[in-house]
Amino acid sequence: MVTLADCQRTQHAWFRALAEATGGRAFSTHRMDWVWLPETREMLCMFPQEITDAGLQPALAEAERRGATAVGIWMNAAVREGILPAYRFERGWQPWWMTRALDVESVVAASEVSDGRVELTCLADDQVWLATARDEENWAGRSYGFLPPNQLGGKHLAGIFDMVVDPDHRRTGLGTALLNALSEAAFNAGAEHLLLNATPDGQRLYRNRGFELIGKGQTWWFHPPQ
Repeated sequence: MVTLADCQRTQHAWFRALAEATGGRAFSTHRMDWVWLPETREMLCMFPQEITDAGLQPALAEAERRGATAVGIWMNAAVREGILPAYRFERGWQPWWMTRALDVESVVAASEVSDGRVELTCLADDQVWLATARDEENWAGRSYGFLPPNQLGGKHLAGIFDMVVDPDHRRTGLGTALLNALSEAAFNAGAEHLLLNATPDGQRLYRNRGFELIGKGQTWWFHPPQ
C-alpha cells in the first residue's frame, strides 16, 4: 500500500537528487528541511511538521542571498500555515497525490502502443529517466521518472515528475506516451508502484491511465522582490 507519507518522501528525495545534480544544496533550519534549485532559482521547504520563525528566517535570508525568484513550502494538508501569511506567503496550487500499481500486463500493453515521438534517456542507471517528446524536430514535451534507492520498508516506489506537454501538442496522446515510456523503464528497474502529484486538470489524464487519488496536499509561495 502506498501512503501519503511515501509520496512526500519520494517528492523530497527527487528534489534533493535534482539539487545535487544541478549544483544546488539541501539543508535544515530548526526542523524545516530545504532544497535550493539553482536552475529554477527556487528555495523549497519539504513537508515541515511545524513552521517557526527560527526555521523561516535563515532560509529566507539564504534565498535573498542567492537571488531566489520563489520560496515554496510543500505541506501536508493537516499542517496549519501558522505564521506564513505574516511572512507574505500566499496559498498556491494543491498537489493531488495519485498512485497506481505496476504489473506485467499493464506494462506490456502500454509498450505495445509505441509512439515514435517519444525518446527515453537513462540519466542514472535504474534510478532516473528523462522522456522527451518531439514533433518532427520541434520539442513537444518531457517528463522525468525517479526510483529512489534505499526506500523505507523495502518498498519499490517510482515517482513521475515535471510532466510538461507543449500547449500546441496537448490532446494528441503525448502525455500518455511519456507516461508509458517512464512506466516501462521504472518497472524494468524493479518498481512495483508509481506515484505522482497532479493538478486538478492533469489528474484526468492519470485517472484514465489507472491512477487513483489517495489524498491532497498544499503549497504556499513567497516571491521576493527582484
